[in-house]
Amino acid sequence: MDNDTYLAIGRMLDRLPPGDPSRSGLDFLANALFTRFEQAGRMDDLEVSISLYRGALSLRPPGHPLRPLSLNELAHAVWTRFEQAGRMKDLEESIVLRRDALELCPHGHTHRSSSLNNLAVAVRTRFEQTGRMEDLEEAIVLHRNALELRPPGHPDRSSSFNNLAVAVSTRFEQTGRMEDLEEAIVLHRDALELRPPGHTLRSGSLSNLAGAVSTRFEQTGRMEDLEEAIVLHRDALELHRPGHTHRSSSLNNLAVAVLTRFEQTGRMEDLEEAIVLHRNALELRPPGHPDRSSSFNNLAVAVSTRFEQTGRMEDLEEAIVLHRDALELCPPGHTLRSGSLSNLAGAVSTRFEQTGRMEDLEEAIVLHRDALELRPPGHTLRSGSLSNLAGAVSTRFEQTGRMEDLEEAIVLHRDALELRPPGHTDRSSSFNNLAGAMSTRFEQTGRMEDLEEAIVLHRDALELCPPGHTLRSGSLSNLAGAVSTRFEQTGRMEDLEEAIVLHRDALELRPPGHPDRSSSFNNLANAVQTRFKQTSRMEDLEEAIVLHRDALELHPPGHSHRSASINNLANAVQTRFKQTSRMEDLEEAIVLHRDALELRPPGHPDRSSSLNNLAGAVRTRFEKSGRMEDLEESLRIYEEGAEHVFSNTLTRLEVAVRWAVLARSQRHVPTLKAYRVALSLLEKFLVITPTVQMQHKILLGKNGYPTLASDAASYAIEIGEVAQAVEMLEQGRALIWSQLRGFRTPIEQLREVNKGLADKFLTTSRELESLATSSESKPTTLDARHSATGASQKLVDEMYSRKRRLASRLEDVVSEIRATSGFEDFLRARRFSVLQEAAVEGPVIIISHSKYRSDALIVLHDRPPVSIELDSNFSLDSIDLFGDLKLALQKVQTEPNVCDAGIRDVLESLWNRVVSRVVEKLDELGIEKQTRIWWCPTSYLSALPFHAAGPIRVVDGIRQYLSDDYVSSYTPTLTALVNARESKPEIRRHDNERPRLLVVALPDKSLPSVEEEYRAIQENRDFVRCLVGEQATREAVIDKFRDHDWVHFACHGHLNHEQPFLHAFQLFGEDRLTLLDIIQSNLPNAEFAFLSACHSAGQGLDGAFGEVLHLSAAMQFSGFRSVIGTMWAMADIDGPFVTKRFYRHMFAKEDSPELGYKRSARALRETIQRLRKRQGITVERWVNLIHIGA
Repeated sequence: MDNDTYLAIGRMLDRLPPGDPSRSGLDFLANALFTRFEQAGRMDDLEVSISLYRGALSLRPPGHPLRPLSLNELAHAVWTRFEQAGRMKDLEESIVLRRDALELCPHGHTHRSSSLNNLAVAVRTRFEQTGRMEDLEEAIVLHRNALELRPPGHPDRSSSFNNLAVAVSTRFEQTGRMEDLEEAIVLHRDALELRPPGHTLRSGSLSNLAGAVSTRFEQTGRMEDLEEAIVLHRDALELHRPGHTHRSSSLNNLAVAVLTRFEQTGRMEDLEEAIVLHRNALELRPPGHPDRSSSFNNLAVAVSTRFEQTGRMEDLEEAIVLHRDALELCPPGHTLRSGSLSNLAGAVSTRFEQTGRMEDLEEAIVLHRDALELRPPGHTLRSGSLSNLAGAVSTRFEQTGRMEDLEEAIVLHRDALELRPPGHTDRSSSFNNLAGAMSTRFEQTGRMEDLEEAIVLHRDALELCPPGHTLRSGSLSNLAGAVSTRFEQTGRMEDLEEAIVLHRDALELRPPGHPDRSSSFNNLANAVQTRFKQTSRMEDLEEAIVLHRDALELHPPGHSHRSASINNLANAVQTRFKQTSRMEDLEEAIVLHRDALELRPPGHPDRSSSLNNLAGAVRTRFEKSGRMEDLEESLRIYEEGAEHVFSNTLTRLEVAVRWAVLARSQRHVPTLKAYRVALSLLEKFLVITPTVQMQHKILLGKNGYPTLASDAASYAIEIGEVAQAVEMLEQGRALIWSQLRGFRTPIEQLREVNKGLADKFLTTSRELESLATSSESKPTTLDARHSATGASQKLVDEMYSRKRRLASRLEDVVSEIRATSGFEDFLRARRFSVLQEAAVEGPVIIISHSKYRSDALIVLHDRPPVSIELDSNFSLDSIDLFGDLKLALQKVQTEPNVCDAGIRDVLESLWNRVVSRVVEKLDELGIEKQTRIWWCPTSYLSALPFHAAGPIRVVDGIRQYLSDDYVSSYTPTLTALVNARESKPEIRRHDNERPRLLVVALPDKSLPSVEEEYRAIQENRDFVRCLVGEQATREAVIDKFRDHDWVHFACHGHLNHEQPFLHAFQLFGEDRLTLLDIIQSNLPNAEFAFLSACHSAGQGLDGAFGEVLHLSAAMQFSGFRSVIGTMWAMADIDGPFVTKRFYRHMFAKEDSPELGYKRSARALRETIQRLRKRQGITVERWVNLIHIGA
């Protein structure tokens, strides 16, 4: 009978008069259609049955004895429609109907237990859609109440056992409480006992119990549980003979279980059986069957797994087709659509890994985003979608190097972890995934906080995978990898030894046939090979080679990890060559590196790494054989690796440095190009890092980058390209200051041409500067645990993400500006012809320090630069000179005579080995005595007092120094000096007007002379404003900065050797004005600053001297044209004398050609000459004060 006939009969019955007994046939017809729907899956049967059930309900008004039955029948029908179509209003209606039915079945009613059960099933279903735990808890209570009403002997007692078991199992999945899982198993066993052989529901109980013990296996790894589950599923299948309505489900369940066993044992028989079973299940689910989409999906998963074992692309292609078929059966609104989207995304991602087709990866990301949209906050599967999308965008990052993708992945992984609280079954996976992303960011940025967090997360994951847990081997391996990486950074052997133990433990859990056994071979091999490098135990190296060969055997052609295995084996045999000089090993290594490179074609993210390895091996062969072909090939390979834009910047930077070093050692033509590429990559590497503090940490790494610019310049000098040497020093030094100056590039001329473009640049630059100078939150301590969810770490993630967006926007704006006529060189590295402007008022002497050579470069305004090669030992001796100065200053209080003698030795050495030769050249160039000169030392030399070198002669028994013949100043870079001289349109005061002078003074018991110092400045000067004592708060000082042209600090100065951006002036109470505070100040009216405080021009001892990070440099950056600072601790007693004499010189000569701040250098020189003549003045006291800037 067709539906039209059923409907016709239904309408006929409906037209019968109320009370006619024939009208009850509506209920009969509805049941018949619903049964046919269950058999054939035709939705029109279900729709008609619902209409008929509604008609039947209307005939059973409140008070009718059969009304509860009609309510339940209609509720069940609309609930079934919900299962098919996913319409939440059907589910909500079903719950309302079942509540109504329950109200009509009070305590004692024969159908109360059934109503309790039906309502429980409905609210549990709603929980599955919304994640509201109240629904799940209510369902459990309802099922328990139903069970109480079904005592031993009740025909539905077994069903209540089963339903309650399902509900507490679901709660286990949310909370991870093993008590719930254990209770579920007991309840399923109780249900099974009530369903002996021959019972119609026995097969269902067998399947349910099998599912529960399978879940316990997943938690504990007890193979007995998995084996029992398989036996139970086979028993259920035997009861579902061909033709049985549930046979397809039994085939599916058994297939899933044997596939799980395959994953544990690697027995291909299990995998093949699982595929056969899934195909059989699919055949029993023809078009229109409600579970056909699930069968498509399950079979797809099985053939995907076979692909992973065999590499047969036919399997992967079939899996994708099957997943697409499944998705077609899950249209928008279908409850399973999000799962199908996710599964298809996983399959096309896998195809991407095999073919490298970016279309597949992009499709996967779109599919994962679509799935996530269907799993809004509260959805039980939202955390899985967040994790999957994170994995996909991480993969895209690996391909493109776009840090936005990595930052998004970290945010997504954190969000997923928050949705997996303690007890959640997937919490360990979230720990692991987030840890992997943090490790990746560490590899990109070098931030140790990221690596430390990754280790903590991996330990947390391992704690959730106790012995026997199916994921334990993976957690052991991941933790081992992270601590190995930390060893590479710190050299702590405990980390390496722990990593080896962890890798061995993981390997034991991956017996022959285990799909991850090859990875364990590889990981353990790398760890013992690293130990060999530390201890030279050949047993470790030999074991590593054996393990790498074992791993490679498990990675046949076509395997996604084959290139990595080949690469690792190549590195190991190359290492053995270095120990034994057996050429066979070197030749094998070269062959292996070539094989690995073939598997990493252009565009592959690891290509630069493979090029680097091959170049190193071929270079070694050149060094042994002298074959020029090998040298040429090695240089070509290094060049390609440095310029391969699809590899990460850090790897390319390492390759570029090696390229430059090799080219230089062979006096090869491209050496200068190699250095230029390396310097550009160093700049680019810093760009990805949000804050100046983070950038500084990168420059402190054990990678030689702080000396890159000096090494490059030394080569340029070597080949006679002195102007290029100056350009390279300017490009590769003081990188942090250069970046910040770029954000403050004047745009007045651009504004006249294109106001909108100028505003875009200004807005973006201000945002970038604000981010760069923001305070980096301290990372969550290891004791705090679970730092992944900490606000501070999330802030860092947001910083990286925001930096990427802003940097990309700025790059676009700058490109647009450069396309504007007259602005083609906007923000490009300055050419020498522009840098020469720094010498317009006197020569600038750059002292270049490199391990290759050291030189003094004299930059002149109107002539080419002049180079003076210093003696060959100066490069090394100058480091000792720096150490000698440091040791001498440590004795200033305890052994002043020793301190004085030590400093004199340093000054004499500087004169004899550097400054005397510079002075000779200045004489040759016609530079007159008493003119101004500027010093620009590099590296360690930036801490040495060139301005006071000598004695240059002795006159009437008095030693004379460089400061007697020249007025010396310092500048961090040429650009800084050029900027200091540029006109400031904001300044409205004429040069012959008095400045507005702010004095910040903090007199106390340790600085008793400060009061006399500030009163000497204040006396008879109405343009002086003082902030003294409690007035000198951080807020007040920052507020008054903008209102004054000049500023004088008389207070304590502090160095922070670990965090130079926390160098500071001590203000009132606990307040400090830090270097970072000063940078954040943009002072358009600033002209001159006198920093009468300890270490105000001194750097910390962290090693990044090329960055010139001291308080005086910060004052100059913030706007002050001229700054006077101290190289070390200042004697308090000298403050009043120096201040009086200095300001007397500054304001004495109204007719001086040097007005305002430009007097400061000469005024300081004259003051120091007077100070030197005072009785008892030691060398360290008069050498200490220096002038910086214009």
